Parts: sequence; C-alpha cells; structure tokens
Amino acid sequence: MLACLCTVATPPIHRANAHSAVGNSETTLPENSTDALRDVEALCEAVREHYVYFAPREAVWDATCESAKEAALKPEAETPAGHLSLLETMLNQLWDNHVSLNINSSSSPRLVPSGSDYWIDFKGGKAIVTAIRPGSGAAVSGLEVGDEVVALNGVPILSAALDRISYGRNAVSEARLNWALNAQAAGYRGQLRGVTVERGGTETDLVLEDPVPDTPEAPVTHERLTGNIGYIRIEDSLGDEAAVEAFDAALEELKGVDGWIIDLRNTPSGGNTGVAEPMLGRFIRGVRPYQKAGPRWDGEAVRRVASRGPWRVKKPVAVLAGRWTGSMGEGMAIGFDGLRRARVFGSPMAALAGGIEGYELPASGWSVRLPSYNLYHIKGMERHVWRPPYEVTADNGAGPDLALQAALDWLAR
Repeated sequence: MLACLCTVATPPIHRANAHSAVGNSETTLPENSTDALRDVEALCEAVREHYVYFAPREAVWDATCESAKEAALKPEAETPAGHLSLLETMLNQLWDNHVSLNINSSSSPRLVPSGSDYWIDFKGGKAIVTAIRPGSGAAVSGLEVGDEVVALNGVPILSAALDRISYGRNAVSEARLNWALNAQAAGYRGQLRGVTVERGGTETDLVLEDPVPDTPEAPVTHERLTGNIGYIRIEDSLGDEAAVEAFDAALEELKGVDGWIIDLRNTPSGGNTGVAEPMLGRFIRGVRPYQKAGPRWDGEAVRRVASRGPWRVKKPVAVLAGRWTGSMGEGMAIGFDGLRRARVFGSPMAALAGGIEGYELPASGWSVRLPSYNLYHIKGMERHVWRPPYEVTADNGAGPDLALQAALDWLAR
C-alpha cells in the first residue's frame, strides 16, 4: 500500500524510483513557503554545480530560478502539492528526461520513457508518431507509427508543447521541442489523454488508456523460436538482482540454439551495472572494456566487464533496442556493440543522457536526480547520441514486430 503524505484536498505524494511509477518510502514534508524557498534555492544551486549538460540551458535556468523564488513565497507553495508542483515545473525547463525527483503525486507529470507509450518526432514541420509501445494504451487505441499528431486533448500540438516551456520560447531548439512534445504526449498521472491524428487525409480522435503495459512477473522471459533461435527478453528488471539468476536460467534452458536474440526494448526504468555487467559477461572471454565515463566521474574512466559462468555464448547474437530501452538498457546496447559481440537492431533509444547522482533538498528531504557525468560508447560517441547500426522500427504498437523479424532474417542467413 502506498503511503499518502498529504492532507485532504491535495494530491497524494509518493516516493518514486528513478523511472518507475511509485515506491513507498516516507519523507519529510515542507511546512511553509519558506521551506519551498529553501528547496528552490538549493535546486538552483545543485543544477548549476552538478548538472553536466548545464551550459546550453544556463540562460533559461537563470530565468527559471528568478521566477521560482517569487513563486515559492506565494500561498500555493505552502502545501505539499504546491511545493512539489513548483519543483516539477522548474525541472521541466531543463528539457531532460534523465532529470527527475524521487517523489511524485497523483497528478505529477508522467516520466518519459517509463510512463509514456508513444514517441513523437518533429519532422518537416509536423509531429509524427515514430514509436508506439506494444501492449500500451496507445497501441490498444489504434494509434499507428506514421500518424501525424495535430492536437493533444483538443489543444493544437505546438500550443500543447509550449505549455511545458516557460522561458526562452523565442528560440526553442529542436531537442527542446521534441522533449516538450513527448512530455505532453505522456501527460499527467490521473489525466485522460486525448490525441487527434491525421492519417490518409482524415483526422481521427483517439482516447488513450493507461500508458504502461502489463509487465510479466518474471524479471526475464524467454522462448525457443522457429529456426532454433533462443530469445531472451529483459522485463524492465535491470535494477533487480534476481534478473541475473533468471538470465542464467534462460541461457541454460536454451543451450544448444543456433543463434540468440537479446531483447532490451522493455528496459525504460534503467538499472545498474551490478545487474547488466554479469549478463554481458556471459558473451565474452576474459576482461574487456564496454563503456567510458566522462571526466566528472570519480571512478575509472573505462568500464570493463569480465567473463562469467560455466560456459559462454559463442553463437551469433542479435540485440533489439528502441525508445523504451533506457539508461542501463542503453548501456547494455552500446556494450554489446562496443564488445563487437552482437548486431544491434532497432531505432533511436530513450536517449537518457549521462550518469545519475542524487542531491537532497534541505527543507523537504526530497532528492533531485541529475546527470552529473557523461557516458560514452567505447569508441567515443556519447551514449545518448548513439543509434543501433541496423535501423528498423523497434516499437510498432499493435503492428508486426519488424525489429524481431529483421533479427531473425539475419540469423537465418
């Protein structure tokens, strides 16, 4: 049962995991607007000091902090919900899906990608659907890759995007616009989502249900596909130590196959190296580098993985990655590629940039998670810029699984 940390008539507030829905640890609540101001000032300083991608956002952040300090002294900020909403609005101005608070309410913005179900890219002046999460509300509604989104909840698409952009509207970059489009497409917890699309010259109104599909109870699922191909899917469990044992069990059960497919398309919540590296270790011999960290990282610049297990996978490997491959999932994708141990099929990933560290806010005890150092493919490209080299639609909603078919076709050669 989730702990409600609020008074009547305000949204319940919950602890949240990095890119998951909710957790259940209690926290200290702010008591008045002075507390809100203390948190605002601390957040402003934490971003300036620790956020590795701060430089292109500096002018917008200065304006954000100036306005937020005034808002923190208003009566609305005296409630837990108002205090939280103020901090969330501030973080919106960083247009970075890897920035988050460890707290949320029943009306907070949904996190992208873990709380989203379709992806928009602005192409040729149009907002085009380029990915749809299978089994999600968007997929069930009939939304299709290639649809042009013309409105969200009846609001024209560009006006809807601007609702997330408070400062610097006269010079909005493509990256910031795409962030705003996808943040608005995900919407807010507890809010119905309507989307108007144009398809074949006809406009259609759709109502989207819960964006998050049902997740299997097992941390890893697997099956033997036609052609004696072993298929292993990691079910958003890269932060769960039990996933390593489940992964090993899947390898044992599929031992003897003629090829392998490792599906990373359901890893939006990320995870940690303590889970991902043992999995990678089943595919190599010895100790090999698979990822680099930037100069702000205090540890070793080159991250290495060691071989592990009673046997190693030697047959060809295909990896599937897409928009719901996030953070540590992205690390595994670039790892397989950098180790030259697999062909990676799919489309651009979640692009959750950098490595995350948490910074506690003094009044509430809540924490803000910020990318504090860069992460790179072993060949030097930043992880969030890298794309699967064998490009194919990775997340096709209710349509055919084009990425899986591309991998099967390659393995059958």
